[in-house]
Amino acid sequence: MTHGPSARSALALLPVVGIPAFLAIANQTMVSVALPEIGAHLGQLRRLPWLVMGYMMALTVAGPLYGVLGDTYGRARMLQSALLVYIAGSLACAAAGDMTILALGRVVQGLGGGGLMALAQALIADAVPPRERGRAQGYIAMISVLASTSGPLLGGVMIETLGWRSLFLVTIPLALLAMLLLHRRRIPRGPARQTRFDFAGFFALLALVLGGTSAIELASEPGHMAWVIPGALVGLAGFVALFPTQRRAHNPLFPPDLFAIPAVTRAALMAAFHGAALVSLVTMVPLFHAILRADSALETAMSMLAMTATLGIAGFTTGNLVTATGRTAIYPSVSLLVAIAAIGFLAVKGSDLGRTPLMAIYLIIGLSIGTVMTVVNITIQQEAPAVHRGRAAGAITFFRSVGAVAGTSLSSSVLFLLAPVRSGTGSGALLTGATGVDPQTLDAWRTAFMAGFGTIACFVIGTWLMALTNPSRRID
Repeated sequence: MTHGPSARSALALLPVVGIPAFLAIANQTMVSVALPEIGAHLGQLRRLPWLVMGYMMALTVAGPLYGVLGDTYGRARMLQSALLVYIAGSLACAAAGDMTILALGRVVQGLGGGGLMALAQALIADAVPPRERGRAQGYIAMISVLASTSGPLLGGVMIETLGWRSLFLVTIPLALLAMLLLHRRRIPRGPARQTRFDFAGFFALLALVLGGTSAIELASEPGHMAWVIPGALVGLAGFVALFPTQRRAHNPLFPPDLFAIPAVTRAALMAAFHGAALVSLVTMVPLFHAILRADSALETAMSMLAMTATLGIAGFTTGNLVTATGRTAIYPSVSLLVAIAAIGFLAVKGSDLGRTPLMAIYLIIGLSIGTVMTVVNITIQQEAPAVHRGRAAGAITFFRSVGAVAGTSLSSSVLFLLAPVRSGTGSGALLTGATGVDPQTLDAWRTAFMAGFGTIACFVIGTWLMALTNPSRRID
């Protein structure tokens, strides 16, 4: 079978945009699988969720800024810069000797990663003719599924054979290869756009997210209560400032007339709750396997594969069902009820299940919550006015990321409030097979994980309620 010129053009761009996209997506699940191993070596078990949240917060903050800088200085040049920042973060993570340095390295990685996916997508518009962009976007979607599916397995294998630092070192040659390919391929610079970025709204939202998340996280740590009120006040100030800034802005992040549409608002909240549930699961499940089941990183990765692999399958199937029937919100409205029951069962019985039944639960969860984002994206495409459609899609990504950060912060706070690391029990003992850990401590962790998974189930309930009440039920 031969490929025509359009296929060759899209394929030629694939390594240039595909490697950055793969790095941005696979990084999250690879590092999540490594959390128990990192905690065993560096201690500070309470700080492990910050390795996920720090990356996600930086990713969320950096994405819109790279968009503005890409319009001003060229997207290819800014993608090179994002790759350099990502490499610097990877080096810092690989060399980290304590949890604080590792968390800061993850923030730097996120500041680079924020540009990888956004700029890779935008480069398609610069380098590929309009008739070929669908094919190129299809390749990116294929890479996204591959990255999210293979991330846990790759992470588990590398941790078992080379140690957790290899997860950060392996990204460096890939990023350098992407920079070389980007340098060698001449990509035309897209037309400059004279649009003003909504910095006031951006910083108000930043204050809301960082202040609120910090307050939630610090509330679960003894000795840090003095910082909770200032964090909460910063978050409240950001919330209060956000609405007037959006009304006054010439180019608002969240146009008021767009979010006056009930279907759009509910779709955005669906994305936020979905991000909270999914990233909280990906963060909590490896700790659950290490502490209560004494599983290795590879065993954990193999179990998680049942969930991560089925997310893409569910999204693809949901899209085909929508095309065939014209119905949209019915699919998450039904499937999320199954997810709520499955997560509830995991909370109560998960530590007692054999590997096969547990993987079956993960498979059910993946198939159930995997229906959400396809319906969210279809709803936005149909309900958002054409003039706001691009911004609406960006807002959905933003809401999902903010939900992921806030949800992970809340679920991990619940976990560690109920099962603090006791002075007589080191992180290494807990995270490397629970050898020598007294039964009372394990019982406390069992209760804590029950509450943690219960919190995640509440996020899924929120997603279900938004799907159930969304007035957009069919496509035209």
